[in-house]
Amino acid sequence: MSRFFASLSLGLSLFLLTNPTLVRASQAGQPAPAFELVSFGGESYSNESLKGRPVLFVFWAPWCNVCQRELPLLSAFSQQEKPAQLAIVSIGFADSRSNVERFVKERPGTFIFPTAYHEDRWLAQTFKINATPTSVLVDGQGRIALVHRGGGVLHNNQFREFLTRLKG
Repeated sequence: MSRFFASLSLGLSLFLLTNPTLVRASQAGQPAPAFELVSFGGESYSNESLKGRPVLFVFWAPWCNVCQRELPLLSAFSQQEKPAQLAIVSIGFADSRSNVERFVKERPGTFIFPTAYHEDRWLAQTFKINATPTSVLVDGQGRIALVHRGGGVLHNNQFREFLTRLKG
């Protein structure tokens, strides 16, 4: 009987990992939590400062291999598509501040968007983030439009549709 549950658990885990938008579908349409972050560049970002502007939060950690592949792709996307209406804010967490800062400093071409360190993880916990990378798209009205767990957010159909609507 325990083999059955182990197989079921593994199967469900693989299903959720290959269908990341299903993992947090219940959050879609919910208001984003109030937040205030200060980037390594000293800029402050909050619900108020981003009010009316959609934002893609990317939660990552330096030790995460998927993050190491995903972050340069987001940088290239930002440079090539120049989504002026969409703010991208990367949030290093699940590691020490010194490791996150060193990782960012060693990759200036990757971190062309504001990057902050999330020390106490309250924002990640509020978004129910327990894996890296996880991307959270918040619309211009401050509602969660998408939570994408794992790599590949740029290929997520909901994300692409959101971008198409932004471009009008």
